[in-house]
Amino acid sequence: MMIPHDSKTPLLQGKKILIIEDDTVSRIFLSELLQSTHAEVDFVRTAYEAKKYLDTHQAPNAILLDLRLPDMDGFELAAAIHRQHGDVCIIAQTAYVVEGIDEKCRQSGIDAHIYKPIRRDNLLDLLGQYVK
Repeated sequence: MMIPHDSKTPLLQGKKILIIEDDTVSRIFLSELLQSTHAEVDFVRTAYEAKKYLDTHQAPNAILLDLRLPDMDGFELAAAIHRQHGDVCIIAQTAYVVEGIDEKCRQSGIDAHIYKPIRRDNLLDLLGQYVK
């Protein structure tokens, strides 16, 4: 069922968002949260799957990247993605306090970061700012 769009939600119809997240509950939450944007949303669970996805699909307009993945540090993955797809927007998400996160994000090519638990309005504001 498609959730109706409201004026406070960025309309991202025709945009693709890749979510790199190993936690099932977080994937379901993000899927439901993004439904009202009308964006196409794809999911992968690991850095390996993300690299494979990016090698076989057109680059998404935005990536929501969990910084703690089972097979690679999220900052390392972001840097690799940025080298290959420099213009894709990467928004990091984490449940952990990361010392020096602003600098690490900048160095890795991450455009913005958000802490879990994610507030709907905060994430939608970021997507509205970065996904054109």
